[in-house]
Amino acid sequence: MAEQVSEYLQETRLGTKSRFRLSGIVLTVLFVVLAIIFIFPLYWMVISSLRPEGRIFVDAFELFPSELSLDSYHNLFAEEPFGRWILNSIVQTGGFAMMALFLCTTGGYALAKFKFRFRNVLFMLILVSQMIPFHLLIVSLFLMIIQFGMVETYWGAIIPLAASPIGIFFVRQYMLSIDDEMLNAARVDGANEYQIFLTVVLPNARPAIATLFILFSLEYWNNLLWPLIVFRQAENMPLAVGITRLVNQYQQSYDLVMAGSTLATLPIIILFLFLRRQVMEGLASTGTGMK
Repeated sequence: MAEQVSEYLQETRLGTKSRFRLSGIVLTVLFVVLAIIFIFPLYWMVISSLRPEGRIFVDAFELFPSELSLDSYHNLFAEEPFGRWILNSIVQTGGFAMMALFLCTTGGYALAKFKFRFRNVLFMLILVSQMIPFHLLIVSLFLMIIQFGMVETYWGAIIPLAASPIGIFFVRQYMLSIDDEMLNAARVDGANEYQIFLTVVLPNARPAIATLFILFSLEYWNNLLWPLIVFRQAENMPLAVGITRLVNQYQQSYDLVMAGSTLATLPIIILFLFLRRQVMEGLASTGTGMK
């Protein structure tokens, strides 16, 4: 009887291991297929940027072209102010990310750690504001930047977008996980609130800050609508707006578009590679402070 039970348990274990192994194989195949689906458009864009001029759609289904050329990249810098577009995007994206981080970290910290009247009401109003479509605010925001003389300026492109309700919510939830006893210990040692925020809170919130920096940078780097409204002169435009100028009713320079789009993806990829560990930590731990 004992031998039969032992054989049965062994067969059960083998069957369980086989099912787990089969499930692992199925999941691996599924993720490989999904990876190919997501990577293929990026691969096609890079390959198309290396095709000779006029061959992008003629050889669209040729995944491994026999003839490659860098003429698209050369023409992009020779015919368009692409270098200035890159500089504009870097400066505007950096300025937007830093200003948005300042507003979100200070606002999120205040909502998480300070007790004052109508705190929860204010927090709910901030979240409700996220539901207002940005398109409804365009006219009023544009009139405001005209009155303040910020048309064709970096400030006009950055300031109206800097206050992010989702960013404040994200930081608040992360700040809730910071131990109050650590903050009280700093107060007992004589630190004021500004010192506590700079020396205690911010170092402990680095994963959340890195995550938001990536998200804010990606948001503005790909933003087209608002910079398109603010800027009219080509030398002030960021990459997203400048690349759209390459295809219009007068010209269809798809080879330049592919080259420009390929170069436009590199900074964000490099930024993510440098901050990927902090981003993963921030996304994993944000929900732990829910109250």
